Amino acid sequence: MRGSPRLRLTRPRRDAGFTLAEMLVGLAVPGIVMAALFGLLTVSQQSVLQGTNQAEAQQNARAVLARMIDDIRSAGYDPTNSGFSTIINQTATGFTLQNDWNGDGTIQNNVTTTLNGVARGEQITYSLSGTTLSRQESQVDGTALPIAQVQSMTLRYLDAADAVTATAANIRTVAVTLVVSPDSQPAKAPQGRVLVTVSDRARVRNRTN
Repeated sequence: MRGSPRLRLTRPRRDAGFTLAEMLVGLAVPGIVMAALFGLLTVSQQSVLQGTNQAEAQQNARAVLARMIDDIRSAGYDPTNSGFSTIINQTATGFTLQNDWNGDGTIQNNVTTTLNGVARGEQITYSLSGTTLSRQESQVDGTALPIAQVQSMTLRYLDAADAVTATAANIRTVAVTLVVSPDSQPAKAPQGRVLVTVSDRARVRNRTN
């Protein structure tokens, strides 16, 4: 006699899919990776921007300072020995240089003299207004021409013994320090903000005593 058929119990098959925990882990891992990549990209972009702005600010600073130093060294041309002051109106924010280019014994701000094919005025004024450093050559420039964005400028006027002097006739050397920013300096954000400090001094070559 055959026995009764046995019943085989089988576990119900689980439907294919992910649990909530698996889904959360799967979403979190790519998020962490993307955040890390974004952080690296931001740091890289900031580094590139700072490097670009640093190079631009250095180039601007050196060019402006070189022009100022050249003008100071060349000032005081006095072929008739009339004895005018080489530098006048000297302040903490600017000064005026003088040259008697036409050799008439006086300084005039309404005449020009052509030297090596270039019209030259007898007064050159540097002035800082806010953060704008300007240069104006009399009778050549109609208005003061901006030449750089300067965060600060320090001027020291020295006599023949390298002592600070407030007397225009005694000035023989000018020491200049500029703190310059790039043309596209960010106003508030720290990314890319750079300042470059340059310093130099120039002795007036046409004044030896």
